[in-house]
Amino acid sequence: MGKVRIMIIAMHQPNFFPWLGLFHRIALVDKFIFFDHVQAQRGKSWLSRNKILLYGEVKWLTIPVKKRGRGLQKVHEVSINYDTRFEKKHLGTLRQSYGKCQCFNEVFPHIEELYAQGYERLKDFNEHYIRLVVEKIGIEVEYGSSLQLLNNCVGSEDIVGNELIVQICKLAKAETYISGEGCLDFIDPQEFEEEGIRFQFQKFVHPMYRQLDTGNFVSHLSSLDALFNIGFAGVRKIIDEAVHKTRTCT
Repeated sequence: MGKVRIMIIAMHQPNFFPWLGLFHRIALVDKFIFFDHVQAQRGKSWLSRNKILLYGEVKWLTIPVKKRGRGLQKVHEVSINYDTRFEKKHLGTLRQSYGKCQCFNEVFPHIEELYAQGYERLKDFNEHYIRLVVEKIGIEVEYGSSLQLLNNCVGSEDIVGNELIVQICKLAKAETYISGEGCLDFIDPQEFEEEGIRFQFQKFVHPMYRQLDTGNFVSHLSSLDALFNIGFAGVRKIIDEAVHKTRTCT
């Protein structure tokens, strides 16, 4: 008799060059759902910016988006603003920041290719990067979209907070949901259990790795920092180790 598959899922917005913690969560699940139907945060957010190191100092890398006259936008509606011709500047900043890193030449061509795609929607740019890293570090996972899952769900536009996450889990036929710890203000694990869905927090401890031009290790940067410093194989190793620790402690 074949092994019964337990559907483990997680979901998150498709952030801009996200931190290692997102890839750790993806490595823990069978299916990762891009949380793309909700309202995009107004102003500065992880959807359009993240932190890198420049000569050992933390700097923000921000992708410009169109806002004027657009009012409130959903994540899947946010468009990239190419009027500022930011692509060359971004790539130049990354060369300046990481050009001397051991794995720069391994990773940078993929980033150049990403910028060359000319994606209209920010979510497509961000998802391309996430899927690229997942593939390169050898994580096997299925993808989904909250927009697609809720497309034919009557009344879903009125569901928010914990109830919304539970509803998506049910639509995705999840048996286990793995949550980040940044949503403690609205998450209620008991509601998941009442629906027969096991709830689990991610419990990610940021790993240390060889980092260029720093006296003290700087954590919680964009995953680009790790990729340029230790490459795809190095990132796979530290994610595998983090996953092993998580499963051992669960």
